[in-house]
Amino acid sequence: MDVEKVKKWVDFTHNFQKSGLWPNMNDNYPPEKFFKREEKKDSVVLKKETDYPKIDVYKDGTHIYIFIEAPGIDPKAIHISLQSKHQLIIKGTVQQPSLSPETAINTERYYGDFERTIQLPEPTEPQLIQLGLYHGVIQIIYPRLNEITPLQFSW
Repeated sequence: MDVEKVKKWVDFTHNFQKSGLWPNMNDNYPPEKFFKREEKKDSVVLKKETDYPKIDVYKDGTHIYIFIEAPGIDPKAIHISLQSKHQLIIKGTVQQPSLSPETAINTERYYGDFERTIQLPEPTEPQLIQLGLYHGVIQIIYPRLNEITPLQFSW
């Protein structure tokens, strides 16, 4: 280990501490800004509001594939709409089990209304989208639009 480099690093960090950069960092970016805090009996659960439901997006040479987690959600409680050629919105409600909340020992799953906007990697048209639900995963597939070759004129 190079002791001189470590000393320089320590001095560097002390300069930032004196300037107030680090102590004030949480004032500008408090955890509550990014997480929703829910209090449950003896435990506290932090949930990131913008990341529900979880999604995966893939593409191959011909199609775009979007997989959305929806375990335990009634398909009739899910609404999917194409906001623009580049934006898909999924809304819905996750129903809480019919058990009394007082009987809960630990709860990690999200219950309630949700809405998530998904930026599509490539544009699409509503009539090109195929939807499916398989084992609690919503599958959205649409064909990739081929790039338009510009017309070239010569005299």
